[in-house]
Amino acid sequence: MIKLFRKKRLKMLTQNKFGNYFAYATGEIILVIVGILIALAINEHSNSEKKLELRNSYIIQLHDEADRNLKKLAILENESKQMLKELDTVFKILLFKDYDNPRLSTKSFYLIMSKKFYPVMITYENLKFSGDLKLFDDLNLRNAISESYETFNPIEKLESSEQQTIEAYYENFLMRNVKFRDMGISSDTYEKDIYFENMVLTRMTTLAQNIEAYNDAIESLKSLKNTYSEL
Repeated sequence: MIKLFRKKRLKMLTQNKFGNYFAYATGEIILVIVGILIALAINEHSNSEKKLELRNSYIIQLHDEADRNLKKLAILENESKQMLKELDTVFKILLFKDYDNPRLSTKSFYLIMSKKFYPVMITYENLKFSGDLKLFDDLNLRNAISESYETFNPIEKLESSEQQTIEAYYENFLMRNVKFRDMGISSDTYEKDIYFENMVLTRMTTLAQNIEAYNDAIESLKSLKNTYSEL
């Protein structure tokens, strides 16, 4: 094709058809430019399709990640509610000074029980550190994704604080005041100690805070899942 154009231009020059030559050359340049623009448009379209395909792949993975985290959070929320219920029973026993109640010693074990949330964040971390989060053009969607995962931060802080409280209670009170072999029956001392009662109230408070944090994360993830479904 190029040789054909070249021959035609040479023929015009030999025939002294300079006007036709320049018109023809100009047309040829325009054709080349149009061809380049078409190639660029095709390439851009191809890149856009690849980005869309990658984004959709991320959405599928994020949706699955949300499901897995929701299951973990639901279990933790239910377990925390059950623990709170058991410790509420302990508090009522102390309130009425029913120290010989056999449930006091058995339910007191909930004071040193703790749960931990291990979130699944592989896809989100890949998005964040690879820079692929920019594949989501909608800024509101980008913020919604980040904000949902950020609801895990308060959970981590609360659980860490809770664990420190349990460790302090175990070291400063249980190890010094309680005979573990007698914990199956009511003791004459530990349940009357103000430290013990304060620990019950503290654990009830931290469990209530955990439940609220779990619920906030659950609601945020559910909302995010609905957003994914609408894309």
